[in-house]
Amino acid sequence: MAVVAVYNSKGGVGKSTFAINLAWESAQQGHRTLLWELDEQGDSSWMLSPDGWKKPTNANQFSLGSGNLFQQIHPSKFPGLSLLDGDPNIRSTENFLVAFSRQQQLSKLFAELEELFDVILLDCPPGFSEANRKVMLFTHLVVVPVIPSPLAVRGLTRIREFMTLHRGHHPPILPVFSMVDRRRKMHKLALDENQDWPIIDMASEIEQMSHRKLPIGAFAPASRNGLAFSRLWRGIERKLLDMVVLRTNSDS
Repeated sequence: MAVVAVYNSKGGVGKSTFAINLAWESAQQGHRTLLWELDEQGDSSWMLSPDGWKKPTNANQFSLGSGNLFQQIHPSKFPGLSLLDGDPNIRSTENFLVAFSRQQQLSKLFAELEELFDVILLDCPPGFSEANRKVMLFTHLVVVPVIPSPLAVRGLTRIREFMTLHRGHHPPILPVFSMVDRRRKMHKLALDENQDWPIIDMASEIEQMSHRKLPIGAFAPASRNGLAFSRLWRGIERKLLDMVVLRTNSDS
């Protein structure tokens, strides 16, 4: 099973937008996909849950065992894509992850999830919390949305140091420019300095996601960002296959 985290220590960089679109792309390629929302805002589950879904996650129940966690996984409105919604009290989720790690049950939990899913997308909260440290131990690839600016790009160094400090080395990190406005001088400068980074533009499709409650690929697959997310997932998929952590469809 492949575990992909969408993470940045800063908020407001488009993490949930990335998680939603990448999870949808994964499911479209036939991978049994779980989007686990660790962010308290609940944007991913609000957008992808079937209409009328009102059963909130209660992370306090997770401490009673992994079976209680599995009971709160539910289908999205798209085949092959399941959701584990964020608890509005994010501290409950963080406490569960830390406690499970101390009890050495977190690895057992991910092993059990492997029986059900090919890909887990983690929509991580910002910050350098203990919970983020724990899930990074089980992450194969970290996608980092970065708004083009000198300070934002500099923040990647802190993220690498954070991961290296707590696991001895960091998993592969894929920085992706997010919310790009090509008319802005600083954005253009950052893009010129990092020409091999993928780009997601600030465009109307991003705003339409909330109105339509759909990933971009579901309503505008031929748009610039629709194509960009498709290319981004294909690149991630190739990396995970090379790492031998992702099953091919014939193996599932």
